[in-house]
Amino acid sequence: MARAEIPVDLFNPGQVFACLGFLEAADLLVGDALGGFAWWDSRDCFRICARGDEDPVAVVLDFIKTAEVKWLSHRQDVKERDGGDTEIREGIAASAEPRAADLPGLLRGRRNGRTVEIGFGFWADGSSRFATTFKKSTNGASSYVRFRNGLEAMKQWDTKSVLADPFNRDARTESLFRLDPRGSVDPIHGGFSPDTLRKGEGGGLDVRVATYPICELLAILGLENARPERLDATRCAYCVWDRLLPPPLARAAIAGALGFVRRRRFVVEHEEVKKGGDRKMTNVTEEPTQ
Repeated sequence: MARAEIPVDLFNPGQVFACLGFLEAADLLVGDALGGFAWWDSRDCFRICARGDEDPVAVVLDFIKTAEVKWLSHRQDVKERDGGDTEIREGIAASAEPRAADLPGLLRGRRNGRTVEIGFGFWADGSSRFATTFKKSTNGASSYVRFRNGLEAMKQWDTKSVLADPFNRDARTESLFRLDPRGSVDPIHGGFSPDTLRKGEGGGLDVRVATYPICELLAILGLENARPERLDATRCAYCVWDRLLPPPLARAAIAGALGFVRRRRFVVEHEEVKKGGDRKMTNVTEEPTQ
């Protein structure tokens, strides 16, 4: 079994969701993946192991950078609005009244001579999973544009250069998914709005907040088959766990549904800072657990 460790900020929900994304992707690409968190050493980290002798984190990053991105639709007349390559596929889950911004997507590539698909839905498909706006666009860039922005940034980096600390590799991209709180600015607390400065008279100032593409794109994959625990309309909670688990159990553990692991629980405020805008994660607090 090959093993790897990723430094992680447990108070950053995007990083925790992204750890689950690495686990899910490694299980599909390599097999027999297990993952869990450690917080009693000198630094907090996510530990992952998988079949074979290749670094599972490197395998996942290499695959994402070279994979083909497709958006899926069950109807010819509903296609990705901003130019994403849309593929018609019957029988996929869809909302009752699908819109272009709702289309699920997938990464399709080759691994050791076989085709591998890693899906990422829009999470409003009528299933028992509660709907979120984590990946669903509002009046801004579509999911296709946001995913493309992150992927283009990742392609500029050599995988070896980011392996030691992938979640802290920053870029200056256009909009991503706001899954990493570090990529968001609350004008009230920040004292200014980067968007307002960029759109000002005379071309404005090209002021951008650092974004973290690896964190955000892996978080998208991590939340495909899992959810944090929903508390109310603006709050959710997620957990980290202390032992190596396969993906099916890790999905339950992140929502706090496993009783046989040592865990820590964090509550997230997820709300609109500006009316009509994307929701942002504005506050994360740890709650005592028994």
